[in-house]
Amino acid sequence: MTSTDEHHALALDLGSSSVRAVLGIYRQGVISTEEVFRLHHQAVDDHGTLTWDLERIMDGVRRSIAIATQRLGWAPDSIGIDTWGVDYGLLDAQGELLRAPRAYRDRRMARWAADLDRALPAETAWQETGILPQQINTVYQLYADLRQEPDLIERVDRFLPLPDLVAHLLGAPAQSGRAIASTTGLASPGARDWSAHVLQAAGIPEGWTPPLVDDATVAGTTAEGISIMRPGGHDTACAVHALGLAGDEVRLFISSGSWSLIGAAVPSPILDGAALRAGLTNEVRTDGGIRLLRNLTGFWLLQECQRSWNEPDTGALVEAAGECASLGVVIDPDDELFASPGDMPDKIADWCRLHYKVAPEGPAQTVRLILESLACAHAAYAQGLQDVVGDQLDPAAPIHLVGGGARNSLLPAMTAAACHRRVIVGTPEASALGNILAQLEAADVLDPSARGEVLRRSIRSVEVDASGAIADPGVFDAMRERLDNATAD
Repeated sequence: MTSTDEHHALALDLGSSSVRAVLGIYRQGVISTEEVFRLHHQAVDDHGTLTWDLERIMDGVRRSIAIATQRLGWAPDSIGIDTWGVDYGLLDAQGELLRAPRAYRDRRMARWAADLDRALPAETAWQETGILPQQINTVYQLYADLRQEPDLIERVDRFLPLPDLVAHLLGAPAQSGRAIASTTGLASPGARDWSAHVLQAAGIPEGWTPPLVDDATVAGTTAEGISIMRPGGHDTACAVHALGLAGDEVRLFISSGSWSLIGAAVPSPILDGAALRAGLTNEVRTDGGIRLLRNLTGFWLLQECQRSWNEPDTGALVEAAGECASLGVVIDPDDELFASPGDMPDKIADWCRLHYKVAPEGPAQTVRLILESLACAHAAYAQGLQDVVGDQLDPAAPIHLVGGGARNSLLPAMTAAACHRRVIVGTPEASALGNILAQLEAADVLDPSARGEVLRRSIRSVEVDASGAIADPGVFDAMRERLDNATAD
């Protein structure tokens, strides 16, 4: 069914809480999308180690392909896999998975992180990779694996980042795309190659690293003959691809999901000390440019609250939050207290009592507090990005907001007010749409130069001004100042 003007692409958008399959049909210069499958999953405790239920994830992937095939009446022309970053699988010499992938929220890295920091100081790691050293990074995880289980040095043949692992299990060779490889803390800036210095300092055998290949290319073929495309691997890389930016355009963006990724799309890595001090990291885009960004705990806070409340209706919670009074304070979403699962409403209330001697009353006010806190964090990081990028970034340019936060009626308005910038609200399906666009480009169905025009035809964006009854910029300025005072050393 593939032709120069029609293509059926299945985006397998694997988040840390769900397997989603979005079927994209490209016809006459327009992409239409339909979610055809969704399966919940979560990390599980395996004798004290937090792991991913890969059997459930792969079952969801295979069911997605079968459902898409049934829906179309024939197999999709192509599939592409995107996931979160930093996690991976370990393969033996036969290409078989040795064990379930460990989750980035597992606590094993904390025991060994200081040792790696001594062997690989932060400034050295930054210059070698352009990636902010963080314990969740693949380099810290592999280092902890080797310290916990020294025999892995003999048993492991290769590690594969998660999207490449899924592609491999479906039939692709054991290779890694540059965008997902850039999240590991093991690749050179721009992920042109692996950093021999970092590998040596961490004691990771060079032979463990998979070959690096460009994104928006063909990765392999499934047993059924479906082309497996490499769409960028990382969900944020795919989301940024769905902004339709030219390679030299510099724009602020927020990809809002379990994590909020706030960054600037820039042409090449920025490796100066100011970027490191600002907590920024240089991750590769699907088109080979750079996502200069900061990771921020995002809707994880709300998701954990919903789990505690046993309340799945996010829309009802957000609506109630919009109608209730603000507490007038915000939390630091990245406080270590909020990093682990469980009892999130109590953790938020305890944090507020400790720092402000007040606490939110009930779910609605808690949800409003979370959204206001995310908006204030967006503002702080947007200013940091502006300071680092400087004249490359127009201070009057809007912020592009995509992902799950685009469904939220409050977050874009609050972010616009807190940032004193317009917010262009794009599609909630940005990761899936960017995945599909990359598949079309890999199949030579779509010229990359036409990406922006196809997006304009395919989706509707909304512009939110930096003012409004629910989101007064002055109120957010005051909450940010109160937070700074409350958390000052």
